[in-house]
Amino acid sequence: MERGTEMTIFHLCSLLGGLGLFLYGMWMMREHLQAAAAHQIERFLKRLTATRMRGFLAGIGVTAVLQSSSAVMVLLVGLTDAGLIGLTQAVWVILGANIGTTVTGQLIALKVEGFAPLLAFVGILLLLFARQERWRRWGGLLAGVGVMFIGLTMMGEAMLPLKGEAWFLSLLASCRHPAAGIFAGTAVTAILQSSSASIAMLQTLAKSGLVDLSQSIYLVFGQNMGTCVTGLLASAGGGRNGRQTAVIHLLVNVFGTILFLCLVQLFPIGSWVEGLAPGSVAKQIADLHTIFNLVTSLTLLPLSGLLVRVAKWQF
Repeated sequence: MERGTEMTIFHLCSLLGGLGLFLYGMWMMREHLQAAAAHQIERFLKRLTATRMRGFLAGIGVTAVLQSSSAVMVLLVGLTDAGLIGLTQAVWVILGANIGTTVTGQLIALKVEGFAPLLAFVGILLLLFARQERWRRWGGLLAGVGVMFIGLTMMGEAMLPLKGEAWFLSLLASCRHPAAGIFAGTAVTAILQSSSASIAMLQTLAKSGLVDLSQSIYLVFGQNMGTCVTGLLASAGGGRNGRQTAVIHLLVNVFGTILFLCLVQLFPIGSWVEGLAPGSVAKQIADLHTIFNLVTSLTLLPLSGLLVRVAKWQF
């Protein structure tokens, strides 16, 4: 009994440590990219939001590079509050950012964990010994990627013993219910302040054989809802434009969740997604996340003016 408790505590510590490394790796990547190009990114967004398609593509590109829609939302809240871009332009970037954030899940599905220690090693060597700042920033980026995937490996190993835990399997089974799955996905993402991290945890559960796609569908919907919390928090102490920008982000993901709740009742979306990547639940989760955001963003892109009017009506 004592040994069982000891092992439980050990695996819990490993899980939390792996999650910490994953989040720290993402932070390293984002910080070194922003240090290298923070002002360029702001100028890039201001210059390329002149038209709907440019703003949309800018959102995809910046978020794919920063690996964080939350970071882009914080940036947008600041830009709209400062009057540097308008709400309509912000909508275009938000819709693109929701697609750009799916890149992390697709990278995780590629199973590149074996290269993670090498990436971390090369990155740390550059950080320690490179003389030029440019190379040190590249080192920080590579080290961040390596640390991120090392954290994922730790989480996967820590989750393996949960296969024999009836309470945990019962908890995951309850996520097949729409309300329970959406609530759980929203809560975890809100706590972690990162949809990329919560999607990564879900994919790690899948790689450990603990969840299938049917258990993941509503969790993914909730994870897209939970990512709105960062923008809402960032806008709390700001001006009206910033709050409206955060509300638009929330409206986009609420609409997407309602839309897909209807679609999964009408069409065999789960079977279609399984057909895209047979035998790889982690890839199926990444594909579902991508499809959710792609369909939602393309549906709302022509309706950006309506989203702005609703946000202004609310605030």
